[in-house]
Amino acid sequence: MQNLWSHLKIEARGAAVVEFALVTPLLLLLTMGAVDFGRAFYQSITISHAAETGAFYGAQNNITSGHDTTMTQMARDDAADVGTVTVTPARVCKCPNGTEVDCITGTCTGYGAPRVYVSCQVEKSFNVLTNFPKVPDLFTVRRKVFMRVQ
Repeated sequence: MQNLWSHLKIEARGAAVVEFALVTPLLLLLTMGAVDFGRAFYQSITISHAAETGAFYGAQNNITSGHDTTMTQMARDDAADVGTVTVTPARVCKCPNGTEVDCITGTCTGYGAPRVYVSCQVEKSFNVLTNFPKVPDLFTVRRKVFMRVQ
């Protein structure tokens, strides 16, 4: 009887090793997918906050709305932990009816002075760690914030 129990224990251990060998690659693949998703989500949030920071700076008043260099630096500083980002700030003037005019010489017929807006677009390329079918290896995370100057 003792010999029968020891034989069953060896078979059970062997089955557990085979199951472990079959399941481990699947678990590693799922873990790598979760890590990639987390990295992409973190980068997306960081890029979004950086675009908001640049636009917030420019939207303070008419003077800061023209400081493209400072808006760019503010956005880059806010996204420093995700690496190098591309920042595109802009100052746009619009009439209440939606037509764009020149910010210095433009006037709105019947409305007076145009409204001043700033936008800040931040983008960064994202490389995935693992290759999944039908999922691109490289994609761009891009956020744009558009605010009216105070």
